[in-house]
Amino acid sequence: MNSHKMYKDMKVADAALDYQDLPEIRDQLPGKKVIDIHLHLFGTGDSGSGCRISEEFLASPVFKEILRTLKLSPKDIRDEQIKEKILNEIAISRRTDYAILLALDGVYKNGKYVEDESHLIVPNDYVVRIAATRSRLLFGASVHPFRDAREMLAETRRCIDGGAALFNWMPSLQQIDPEDDRCIPFYICLAREGIPLLCHTGSEFTVSADGSRAYSYGDPEKLRRALDCGLKVILSHCSMSEAIAPAGADYFEKLIDMMKMAHGMKWDLYLDISDFCTPAGVPYLERIKSEIRQGTVGPERFLYGSNFPLIAHNEGMSGGMEDPKGLPVHTAWPGFLDRNYRVIEMSGMHSSVFTNAWDVLGMQKKSVFAPDPFRGSAFRAGMTG
Repeated sequence: MNSHKMYKDMKVADAALDYQDLPEIRDQLPGKKVIDIHLHLFGTGDSGSGCRISEEFLASPVFKEILRTLKLSPKDIRDEQIKEKILNEIAISRRTDYAILLALDGVYKNGKYVEDESHLIVPNDYVVRIAATRSRLLFGASVHPFRDAREMLAETRRCIDGGAALFNWMPSLQQIDPEDDRCIPFYICLAREGIPLLCHTGSEFTVSADGSRAYSYGDPEKLRRALDCGLKVILSHCSMSEAIAPAGADYFEKLIDMMKMAHGMKWDLYLDISDFCTPAGVPYLERIKSEIRQGTVGPERFLYGSNFPLIAHNEGMSGGMEDPKGLPVHTAWPGFLDRNYRVIEMSGMHSSVFTNAWDVLGMQKKSVFAPDPFRGSAFRAGMTG
């Protein structure tokens, strides 16, 4: 399908910028806010942040795409440079009210940290420290369920007390089998607190020491046990398949079946539409819109996310599109996050997708408008050994 043709004949209401396009003004207005639930943070650890990027990940296509998006050369990949690029993108966005920065725990086996297989690490302490500096940032925690059981629960509790909006897993990268019995205490802990798990599903390719078997960890059906525990589960990327995935790794149809079952099973199941501003994402987006129109899946099940800084390739989607003012989208909306928002908006996706996370995360019950400037230091004071 031609991604430009998909939008060619659409009639879009005037989207001229005015004062209400500024997040600091919208904060004072009633109603739900736009939350981007899916932004990645990275770091090399050169500043003492505890971040890690392995040589294998540095050489991966994924990381090359990140560098291209952030306009960084390999010699510039230091904690401060990466952080400032990402925070600046959030700061200039006129459409994003709040952004969740995602931590990522290392690989654990038999309760022990395995450095050689931990290709990407973004510590909770680093993310919460950054989130405490900006009122528009929220903390997305990450705890590997195969840590020592007591350590795992203590760290999970510490992150909850530190204000975690959700928890993040990348099973293919972290080598987490969501069906493993060791995950159950983690699921129960989050379910009791009403805090969601954002789980990367589908055939997402990164780097894995576990070989092709890691693709099976992205099967959404592996989250059935979590759902049966009463946990809010957000399946990332709607389990989309990548072209490089092995045969049998397209889980999208399974996901649609699960979504149709969710109401009857009383599952708290949601999908994020991050990574949909790509030519490969168009067929999936069209299918989702069709299911919503037919009433087989409710629009409230879908949440907005950008997957920044892995959205540079949305230029291929927005390059031929025009804003109602007649300007190309990439000119009228110069920031990556705002272009991502605009492409989804112009695609005809149900408008509630942008604010559904407000309810799913329970933001109306949280003091997000008055962030504690000391939250970072308080979180560090509670660090486990």
